[in-house]
Amino acid sequence: MKSVTLAVTGLALAATVGCATVSRERYDTDIVGLKKQLKELETKNASLFGDKGTLQGALDRCTSEANALKSSGKALDANLSNALKRIQELENIAAAQKAVFDKLRAQLDGLVQAGKLTVSIVRGQFTVQMADKILFDSGKFEVKDAGKETLVELTRILGSLSGRSWQVSGHTDADGGDDYNWRLSGNRSKAVIEFMIENGMPPDRISFAGYGKHAPAAPNDTPENKALNRRIEIVLIPDLDALLAPFQPKTTP
Repeated sequence: MKSVTLAVTGLALAATVGCATVSRERYDTDIVGLKKQLKELETKNASLFGDKGTLQGALDRCTSEANALKSSGKALDANLSNALKRIQELENIAAAQKAVFDKLRAQLDGLVQAGKLTVSIVRGQFTVQMADKILFDSGKFEVKDAGKETLVELTRILGSLSGRSWQVSGHTDADGGDDYNWRLSGNRSKAVIEFMIENGMPPDRISFAGYGKHAPAAPNDTPENKALNRRIEIVLIPDLDALLAPFQPKTTP
């Protein structure tokens, strides 16, 4: 009976040693696997940190660009605001100019209806046109008595526009020599301003010029067109200070 007990005990011990051996091998295998997984996780972690750095850099650049765009947008808004302000100022000037033109048209309407002159906007300037036959005999530059009454009324109206200046310009057709036409157009415009000054136009608000044939109103190809070219024009000189004011730098007091 004692020998059987020893045999059983021996078998149990052998089994225990065998189990211990199997557990150790599995342990070592598990350790190796865990280390491998840990290594992979560390690699992935390093990669994630690298990606995070790249993403952070991209985010920083986007933030910087957004701030730059915001600053640029503020500058554009300021420029746009200034441009709109200038446009408004120019529109105000244009409206004031139109009011002046409309008032002059109304005041001159009686002379226009009588066929003594015409009123138009030429190259953006308010222009009174008078045919030479109303003011002068052919080839002459002394103002006719028939034209003096018109000039007196015209001087009264134009002179009432305070602070504005005028230029009287003489024009001829293409007939005759250039020198003759230059002198005739200049002498005629000079005679007109001298008469206007005698009748109340301030001398510092009027000037004259002679263009001869070189600024025609129509082609010099028919008697009718040549008649249109033989004329006196009285032009309202633009107020350059007012026109340029929106483009001048603003001064602070």
